[in-house]
Amino acid sequence: MMSLRGSKEGAGTIELKGFNRTLAEIEWLLLVLILVYMTLPDEPIDRPLYILTAGALFAAFVVGFRYANLFTLPTRWKLTIETWAMLGLTAVAVWNTGKVDSPLMNLFLLVVIFSALTLGKVITLLELGLVTSFYLLAAHAVSGNEIFNYEIFSSLMLRFAPFVLVAYVTSLLAADLGFARAYVEQLADTDELTGLRNMRAFNEALVQQEQRARRHDEPLSVLMIDIDNLKTVNDHHGHDTGNLAIRNVAAAIKASVRANDVVARYGGDEFIVLLPSVPELAARNAGERILHRIAEHPIQGPKGSVGLSVSIGLATFPVMAGEVEELLHQADQALYESKRTGRNRLSIYGSRQAA
Repeated sequence: MMSLRGSKEGAGTIELKGFNRTLAEIEWLLLVLILVYMTLPDEPIDRPLYILTAGALFAAFVVGFRYANLFTLPTRWKLTIETWAMLGLTAVAVWNTGKVDSPLMNLFLLVVIFSALTLGKVITLLELGLVTSFYLLAAHAVSGNEIFNYEIFSSLMLRFAPFVLVAYVTSLLAADLGFARAYVEQLADTDELTGLRNMRAFNEALVQQEQRARRHDEPLSVLMIDIDNLKTVNDHHGHDTGNLAIRNVAAAIKASVRANDVVARYGGDEFIVLLPSVPELAARNAGERILHRIAEHPIQGPKGSVGLSVSIGLATFPVMAGEVEELLHQADQALYESKRTGRNRLSIYGSRQAA
């Protein structure tokens, strides 16, 4: 079995790291675009010193906040604060280059699009509200109370409509991408035949539960389960009946344990159950429930009723094993003992007793 040690990064963490790198490029792009605009001839700039000061402060903020790690915050919060800083820099640049008529007004779209794709609807709506308020304030600074005239106000809102549409459409796309991503992740973690977790998902859960067990000094039990004589079922009744047997056993296991227990298909006819915070006696009771439920519910094959049974091996961490790899090995050894001593029983590692 491959080692379970080492850091395991979830898809969400990897995704946030990608967003983090993207935002860094957008931040410097924003600053460069503003500075390039200032070098263009005949463009109206009211107070270039204000823009340069804001740009210097923004650059210092990015270096300190991002590269020097002056503040320790969850990544999503860091991204949010950085987008607010981008809004501030853009507002200073727009205010001093024509206000509501500034050609730099569209730079707000950089922040809106990034937020819609990465930070969710709430943050996007908040930032869009800030941009809208600034837009109206800038219009008032240019036209005064005339902006409340119906025709002028309608014209202003028509010019601002693309910002709202971009935010809305991008949020819809982000939601669709999120749904598709979640569906793909579910497929990657699910056994196709039984609907249980596969070993990839089980190993991730095992690492998390081991950390929890060590942190809270709690037990962690494992049941290793193997269907008895599945090859005989396949040979005499066909592989469709064998697949039905696997699905029924999976359903019986799932129905015999708690909702927060982790059930996975270990191999062709093997299953594994992770029981967090469960000591040996309670884990044995769970194993006995599985034995009885499966034995009491035969399946119907093309040649009639087919009785099923399973063999189970039990091991508990940290009573028996000091490491999770050892725990799985011990549960496997206990399963072998159940097979060796007659099947349709549960064996506990280190004990000769069988249920």
